[in-house]
Amino acid sequence: MSNKVKKAQNKKNAQSASGQEILKIILEYIAAAAMIAMCLAVSFYAEDGYNQIGNAKFAAYRAVAAAGFSVFLLAGAAWLSVRLFGRKKGQEPLAAGFFDRLKECASATDFCVLAYLLFSTVSVVSGGFYEDALWGSFGWNMGWMSQLSFVFIYLAVSRFGGHYRGILTAFCGSAFVVFLIAVLHRMMIDPIGFYEGLNGSQMAQFLSTMGQATWYASYLVVALPVGVAVFLFAEKPSWRILGGIYTAVGFASLVTQNSDSAYFALAGFMLVFFWVCTKKRETLNRFVEVCTLFFASGKVMHFLMQIHPNPDLEYDFITALILEGTVTWVLLGLCLILCVFLYVRRNRPYQAVRMQWVGRLAVFAAAAVVVIMTGLIVLQSRGALSGGLAETLSAVSYFNWNDAWGNGRGRIWSFAVRVFAGESVVHKLFGVGPDCFSSYLAAVHGEEMQLLWGDKILTNAHNEWLTALINVGIFGALSYIGIFVTAVRRYLRAWQQDYLLVGAAASAVSYMAYNFFCYQQVCCTPFVFLMLGVGEYLLRQAKRADK
Repeated sequence: MSNKVKKAQNKKNAQSASGQEILKIILEYIAAAAMIAMCLAVSFYAEDGYNQIGNAKFAAYRAVAAAGFSVFLLAGAAWLSVRLFGRKKGQEPLAAGFFDRLKECASATDFCVLAYLLFSTVSVVSGGFYEDALWGSFGWNMGWMSQLSFVFIYLAVSRFGGHYRGILTAFCGSAFVVFLIAVLHRMMIDPIGFYEGLNGSQMAQFLSTMGQATWYASYLVVALPVGVAVFLFAEKPSWRILGGIYTAVGFASLVTQNSDSAYFALAGFMLVFFWVCTKKRETLNRFVEVCTLFFASGKVMHFLMQIHPNPDLEYDFITALILEGTVTWVLLGLCLILCVFLYVRRNRPYQAVRMQWVGRLAVFAAAAVVVIMTGLIVLQSRGALSGGLAETLSAVSYFNWNDAWGNGRGRIWSFAVRVFAGESVVHKLFGVGPDCFSSYLAAVHGEEMQLLWGDKILTNAHNEWLTALINVGIFGALSYIGIFVTAVRRYLRAWQQDYLLVGAAASAVSYMAYNFFCYQQVCCTPFVFLMLGVGEYLLRQAKRADK
């Protein structure tokens, strides 16, 4: 080959590489802009206060997703074209060794995400409720288009998340404002005018810019672990201070949002942090500081809420315990003593291996508690317990399984299990369609629904994983759960690469724990997929750095 031809070829290759890099930069900016817009729109948008606020937020989310992903797909098509047709002469085509390349560039979480998209699509066909499956039930809007958008969020951020710090700044910045408004609302201070015209009972049910307290809590439990991770692991004092303020306000809101489900989420993400923090003395010290902040927030908020109380606000069991219980004063005192003890011993040798076993034992202990509590609920409900233990448990509503258990979840879960058991093989395997729970029940179990709930519409099982089993079938539910399980496992194995991996894992665990009692919706699900995408991007960057 002559020098002229070589120079021309090298120039062409350089232009191709340059074009590819430029398009990649453009895609990163588009992804960041779309995610930032999503964070702001979902966090703050409302058309008429709390009136139909869920639909308003979804309309804003849909508009952002449609605009952002349309532009992203156009730029992505151009980037892919340059990659496909800009190969060097004599270089192996991209199509060759496709599966080997797929293994190199795709993770177990990626495969679960794509499998979930596939089985969600199949469920649309297998269910037969095509119109309902597209956008989902009114007021919930978790149909196939929403599932597609969640997959897009994950793939866009995990591949083109170069500006993830800016995205997380927007996410946490908007979340901080939402938390702060919620705290003020519990003190009967309304800086945004959403409480105008509401009575005390309605004020007790709605919070901040998110609407219903349970919807607000679902947002809180995904966003809060990110700030806690900054407080625990950041090295710069300025970031630690910001993380501490964020954590304190978040805890002040968590202890007053009045949904017991949020405390299960708290237990989940604190367990993740404890498991990681035991590996170093400094992070263990900081973890105790976080625990101190939590119990102190409860006592401070109890005092502040007495200044201008809402007499219609009735505390759930755990909220009352945190705010008013004597035991939480004891726990606060123990945390303060432990903080001083660990500070005094800060220069002593740290038994890292021994403390890591403490972290593992904590995980095993938590699992054992869940198993034991479940066993006690089963035994108590069947009358198999007697004597003092039975009397003690009968006084705690959580241990008495009946239709009213968990604000009516006992009846809903029992009914949902019966529905699944009576489904055809096709529906068991592939589901009735995304967010088609209510459509299927109305068509097949209408009489029983009318008998149990009258004219009320049951849109989901109030357990996301049970709902997924019915909506997208066994294959879809397994792939969906696999997204979270594989991500958490992989992020925690590589947490030393970047502490934000711990934040992403904690958010995912928190979401899983909370939604064991709740459901997918626009206030939380897009954000957990955003955090999963950030975690995946960080792992991919670490992998490239190691090569």
